[in-house]
Amino acid sequence: MNRHLVFVYGSLRSGNAGAMSNRFPDARFVAVARARGSLYDLGEYPGMLLNETNSLVVGEVYEVNEETLNRLDEFERSSDYVRKQVVVEAGADEMNCWIYVPSYEPDFYSNQTLIKSGDWMKHTKQKGLSTKNTK
Repeated sequence: MNRHLVFVYGSLRSGNAGAMSNRFPDARFVAVARARGSLYDLGEYPGMLLNETNSLVVGEVYEVNEETLNRLDEFERSSDYVRKQVVVEAGADEMNCWIYVPSYEPDFYSNQTLIKSGDWMKHTKQKGLSTKNTK
């Protein structure tokens, strides 16, 4: 059976009620990692714009099987997110992972709040938001 690496950077991260370990129990945590891009506050969850800036977005890598990847596709598609391939850095290692990003045009982000830390968990704590998001 095929195994896939998935990078999550928002409400699927551990510590949230909707974390991978709760929502997709067969997903196996691999590492804390970072991906190049810009992270934006879209309200209840973040959106990431993949780009080659020096900005890094903090997230986690999980190993999933084909069935779980298909379930993730359905889950993310409900919010107009699409799956793309990205290289992430986990310490000194690089990994090719799937990532889900909004399907919006890049100019959409000009009206959104940039999360300068690149860390959704840190940002929600600073905003005083609950980490019990459903997405």
